[in-house]
Amino acid sequence: MMTPPTKKIVLIGGGHAHVQVIKALNVNTRPSNVEVTLIDLQSAASYSGMVPGCVSKLYTLPQVQIQIGPLADCGMSLEDEEKKTVQVEVSDENGGVITKEVPFDAVSVDIGSTTRDFNRIPGASQYCISTRPISDLVVRIEKEEQLLKDRLKDGTFKAAISLWLLSLAIRARFNEMLDSNLSITLIDSSDGLLVNETPANRKALESVMAKYNIDTRFSLLVDEVTSSHVHVHSSKDQSSREKIPYSHIIWATGAEAHDLSWSLNKQCGLEVSDTRGWIQVNSYLQSLSHPYIFAAGDCCEIVNDNKKSPPKAGVYAVRSGPILIENLTRFVGASKCAQELVPYNPQDDFLKLSCVGMELRWWVWKLKDFIDVMFMDLFDVNKLPKLDEKKDEYDTAQYDASIERPPPLAADDAAKLLLRTDDDVDFYRAWDVLRDMMADDKYKNEVLDIARLSVDKQLSEII
Repeated sequence: MMTPPTKKIVLIGGGHAHVQVIKALNVNTRPSNVEVTLIDLQSAASYSGMVPGCVSKLYTLPQVQIQIGPLADCGMSLEDEEKKTVQVEVSDENGGVITKEVPFDAVSVDIGSTTRDFNRIPGASQYCISTRPISDLVVRIEKEEQLLKDRLKDGTFKAAISLWLLSLAIRARFNEMLDSNLSITLIDSSDGLLVNETPANRKALESVMAKYNIDTRFSLLVDEVTSSHVHVHSSKDQSSREKIPYSHIIWATGAEAHDLSWSLNKQCGLEVSDTRGWIQVNSYLQSLSHPYIFAAGDCCEIVNDNKKSPPKAGVYAVRSGPILIENLTRFVGASKCAQELVPYNPQDDFLKLSCVGMELRWWVWKLKDFIDVMFMDLFDVNKLPKLDEKKDEYDTAQYDASIERPPPLAADDAAKLLLRTDDDVDFYRAWDVLRDMMADDKYKNEVLDIARLSVDKQLSEII
């Protein structure tokens, strides 16, 4: 029998979709004629869903990181037959930098995004702590915390702290140490909190912010950041300008495309969106201009006439992972399934469990922790298949696919369960209800209507 030709898959970035590809195509499970090369600047990837908890000191940094190095046990081959290569810069033995060409049959990009306007607004990159990359965010906050502790010991610290965004997590982290010396201001360009969510959600978060004395300032745009002040103006009145004092700023302004996207556009004509720089892909996560290039997660925009591209949220990168595994292996002919590519159909909405520091229903926190830890557990290198356990198929299952649930509760019972605030709530059953609601819009609306009536009745009785 002839040995099948070697197929080379190159992964650029260790994002939420790629870590699933890395796990599925681990050396112990992939075909012997498939080579996988991972190109990344870091050996660990931070899971975004657990970062607010890490900032709040509910998790340590290692607990929220996926160790890519041990997970990606894959070699690098530099033969070049089809002249399709990725150029990378690597350090040599003497501390210098050399350029290598990595050949591929298919390449996938999952590099996430950068923080919007961080390098455009004067002073932002010099004085602010950016939320991206996530691992640097936590390290910077830990460093600043130690500096504050040192200054408190020697009595040199007397000013209050103003911090921009991640406000509740920051309050939870620094509240005990600083108490009345901690002043938090949230500045945003929108007209209010959670503008795309329901009035009930907005009201609930507003009450939490007020309880912990977090000042919220809306409809403000930043002009410049100096060493002591944020210079802003009103989006509704250009003449209304002010300077807001601070000692620390966290820059959390949403997603912006990496420079790499623009570079690929200039170098090889990779199609990106005109104004934002997102890599444009079809429903198969395949580049519109280069069929051998795939992209997933925050760095791409799905162009689909029937549906808007999903928002930049980690859940969509996670859910696209199994689709990416299928399509990469099918494209290079390494899949045992049919070679037709599989479409990714993003869900319309997703479960949002916000870690709001000290203010969170206990059962909700237990549910969020359970979901996040369950996802992270997928990438425990000690649980990867051994060579003598080689499987016939790649593991493309979603992290929660194996969890069965009983028949849905009656809508009124479901509403009562979700409204409970006591510590005896069975969070597994609550999750069943939430997943039933996500799977059935009619059931979801019925549960929500009953819940709203119950809340309105409670409020009227209080008044």
